[in-house]
Amino acid sequence: MTKGKKVTLFVMAAATIGLVSWDIVVASNKERGDTISEILLHSSQRVPILAAAWGILTGHLFWPQAKGKGDVCDTR
Repeated sequence: MTKGKKVTLFVMAAATIGLVSWDIVVASNKERGDTISEILLHSSQRVPILAAAWGILTGHLFWPQAKGKGDVCDTR
């Protein structure tokens, strides 16, 4: 695995841990409506393109794609 792939995986893991940790912190306080999902829901009701953009981004990241030589998931 190349250095770039390792750094990318590290950044992705760190971002995930950071966002999950932050969501736990704000879900544990007394203020309502400050979790990531609540902010996204409220924002997408006011600006529907946000929900569409989130769906497009998710589809782009997780839609099965053809595997090429050297891909992270390449098992050849």
